[in-house]
Amino acid sequence: MTAAALKLSAGRLAPGLMAGVLLAVLAKLLATSLHAPAPLIAVVLGMMLGALGLQTQLGVGLDVFAKPGLRLGVAMMGAQISWAEFAALGGPAVLASGVVVLGGLAIGAAAGVALGLPFAEALIAAAACSICGASAALAASQAAPASPANQRTTALVIVGVNLLSTVAMLAYPPLAHALGLTAHQAGVFFGLSIHDVAQVAGAGASVSPETASTAALAKLARIVWLGPAVVLIGLVLTRSKAGGVVSGLKAPPLFVLGFFALAAARGLNLIPAAMVSTLMACSSFLLLAGVGAISAKLGPKALLEVKPKLAMMLGTVTVAVAILAYALTRIFF
Repeated sequence: MTAAALKLSAGRLAPGLMAGVLLAVLAKLLATSLHAPAPLIAVVLGMMLGALGLQTQLGVGLDVFAKPGLRLGVAMMGAQISWAEFAALGGPAVLASGVVVLGGLAIGAAAGVALGLPFAEALIAAAACSICGASAALAASQAAPASPANQRTTALVIVGVNLLSTVAMLAYPPLAHALGLTAHQAGVFFGLSIHDVAQVAGAGASVSPETASTAALAKLARIVWLGPAVVLIGLVLTRSKAGGVVSGLKAPPLFVLGFFALAAARGLNLIPAAMVSTLMACSSFLLLAGVGAISAKLGPKALLEVKPKLAMMLGTVTVAVAILAYALTRIFF
């Protein structure tokens, strides 16, 4: 590639890259000052940028964050899985979290199809409700076929699960008390049922320190299933519409393999503590930039295309996951 071509390529990338960085930084700062979920702020900021009609000028650079950057951010999430902490909850946590994740995916897929949603969009929404909110929606969207409809659904799902997580953060602590759950059981229930990590922490902290630490560990148990769930979603979506026959099994996406590799490295103590913090910070930044980039490319007009069916499905799966989480908490903890 000639120097002139490199300069032209850099010139096309730079505006969108700068916009993506700015979106992530502003989302983090505003989330801290407003005590609001950072992914939700990133969606709002991205929509505002999209309203300016600069998609042509920014699109190439934004694609870097919306595609490879987003996948790298999901892969880096593997570094937050500490097997020593995870083992503190024991085998029941593995089983209970797996039931919540797989049950939520199955219920979400069935509810989405019953409501008339495209199957891929139903799985993206189901992943968000079953695993870890915005991060899971983004990861599932990378396993689904690339399309404007799937990108729009992903952005709207992020908004929806953040709102539902906030409602759950406020409603579940008094609900746990009314149901007679102990501090430990309440933490498990919060971690298994609330979508996003920040709201899990908020719900736990509102009860007791023990509840907060238990909730964090229970949530970690669900995040462990992110990689396998994305692989499962990718395999399910390889089935053709004609007869449901597998049209060709694909290897797991590279970002899923990266997730597993970092999780294994963390479990074997191959990653220094300082590097773990760096990887988690980079993951958070890339996920926020990816959310902002997708939203900026869509623009606020996407909000006018919200399907009531999608909102109904998110609510249905949220309730189903909460019921599953409560039953499993009673059985195992």
